[in-house]
Amino acid sequence: MSFILWRSYSKARNNVLSCANNCNSLSSIYTYFTRTFSDEKFYDPEFSNSTILIENGFNVHELPVVVRKLKDLADLNVPPSTETPRATNDSLSYHLIQEEFKQCMDLREVFSLITKCTKITPNIALGAIERIYDLEKDGNLYVPKTENIHINFAKGAILEKLLKVVMKTEDTQTILNVLRTTSLVMEPHKHKFCDELFLRVIDNKLTLEQLCDFALFLIKNNNQQKYSETIDKLWVGFVDKEKEINETNIVHVFAVLPGLRVSKKTIVALLELKLSELWSKIKVQAMQDIINIFITEKYFSLQSFPVLGHWLYTNIHALDDDELLDIITKFNRLKYTDQQVEAAVEKFLKLKGSKIKSQVLVIGILNYCMQFQLCNQHILNVCSQYFLNNIKQVPSSFLKSFIYPFGYLYSSPSPEFWTSVEDVLLDNCYKINTDDLSSIILSYIYCGQYPLKLVYKIFSPEYIAKVNNNDVLKKLHLIDTALSLECKEYSGPLLPKDQWFQPVLQDCRIKNIVEKIKVNILSVIGGSMELSTGIVLPNYCSDETYLIDVMLHPVGKGDNTFNWKSPTIRNGSIAILIHLPDHYCFDCEQLIGPQIMKKKQLKILGIKVVSLKYTSLSKFYTSHDTVSLEKYLTEKINNAEPCS
Repeated sequence: MSFILWRSYSKARNNVLSCANNCNSLSSIYTYFTRTFSDEKFYDPEFSNSTILIENGFNVHELPVVVRKLKDLADLNVPPSTETPRATNDSLSYHLIQEEFKQCMDLREVFSLITKCTKITPNIALGAIERIYDLEKDGNLYVPKTENIHINFAKGAILEKLLKVVMKTEDTQTILNVLRTTSLVMEPHKHKFCDELFLRVIDNKLTLEQLCDFALFLIKNNNQQKYSETIDKLWVGFVDKEKEINETNIVHVFAVLPGLRVSKKTIVALLELKLSELWSKIKVQAMQDIINIFITEKYFSLQSFPVLGHWLYTNIHALDDDELLDIITKFNRLKYTDQQVEAAVEKFLKLKGSKIKSQVLVIGILNYCMQFQLCNQHILNVCSQYFLNNIKQVPSSFLKSFIYPFGYLYSSPSPEFWTSVEDVLLDNCYKINTDDLSSIILSYIYCGQYPLKLVYKIFSPEYIAKVNNNDVLKKLHLIDTALSLECKEYSGPLLPKDQWFQPVLQDCRIKNIVEKIKVNILSVIGGSMELSTGIVLPNYCSDETYLIDVMLHPVGKGDNTFNWKSPTIRNGSIAILIHLPDHYCFDCEQLIGPQIMKKKQLKILGIKVVSLKYTSLSKFYTSHDTVSLEKYLTEKINNAEPCS
């Protein structure tokens, strides 16, 4: 039998690329056209393995297909099958048949029940086969040795006939039931049943649900080469069933994604399209499952994620505490948020904030704010009020999660908040992890609050002697230094000078941009000042807080002998700080707490401060807009924040 090529390769390629956008059924393309790279045979001489080119936007994917060989050119005019598969009564009664055969206690009873059937349907045959397997497995198939040969011969003949009955069934669900069975009798024959199912995929005879079940079986058993090679050929079935995808079964198609390889992008594109159409009808549990698939796949979708945010905002009223916590946690894992997600959380707290009983939900919301650096005042106010109302019931291990975000995001909770928190911390001081306690105290300092009673307590020799973690000691030195500079009532420094001073490394992004714009800065300041980069203020603790990205200073004052507190040069130096995107809250306008504290302390030391946005500098530099860059620098330097 000769293989018939419908068109030349170049002509057909153009047809395929155009049909990918215009044809309603891609199965018509892959049934009649192929370009063959090997002579591998499929399960039948009428079929061969090949590949096809499919266009998806600006991308072209090469996907595996199985192509039917044509004996007659007249077959080209035969339209693709549009048969709609329907479940038969026999398929629906499969479980009843199973129950009937479970009553049989030995082989004779199984054979007797079969002989009573006027017609052996595929499901009856399958039920009999499964019962024979169960009897063998449970050891209930004992027969005398004299009868053993005859029984085995009869059993073999009957099993062979039953298998033929099952194989010939037109009811696809029966074959899927065969794949699900754990019968060892059926195991050697499952490859043939898979071949039969795949041929039915080609003929468009499976429902979408059956197609998903078949795909999941192949994925579950993808350690077998025959199954693993078949999985990616099912894409054409899913594309052909696009119109059958609805708000209920879309999650089943998503569940297939983790098992796909070369056809994954094609199915993802299809699902993204359907998700944008069906999102408003998808129920909460189904959407949770869909988000789980995105997490499993580690897939970031600029098309689908905004749809998820819009869905959340629209359905926020229907969520309970646990569901919101689950979805917010999933967004954290996806590392995605937008204005819709933020507005949804705010809306939930407006509707149900006073009724929230779950501490874990409030912590989940605060973790969400921390991860995306969201300083939404309404969200934070509701969370702070919840904390004040339930402060006595909060375990000590939860205190950092409740308190630290307010300082880190430079929020402004009520004065009562900080006072109440300090009282609780004093009561639980020895129950809280030292690292957590240090972070909480720093959050106070970020907001200009000074819990001196608590600080004196943890700076006692007995407490400090128990700290043996270098990172924690570094935080304690930062607290001691910050309070010594900012708080007049603080009788510090209380800690001995750090004898293990480590160099502070400048972020490589800042270091690179400084090298690129150094000439422009010098052009702006003229010859009146000198420029130094990556300056760490001497005699202070080893922390990024005391690292100055660019220092403009009087001539000869840039070394470590410079007296930063000298009144003769007060206001004579300018610290230029370059703020990366993660130095800002989500709105890219408000700086986070650590950066606010850094600016405050530099001004206390008598240094003017200039804040530059890394994104603005990069934009001007990459666009070679020197005029705008120097104008930006001039404006910022001339309006430097004066020292305190």
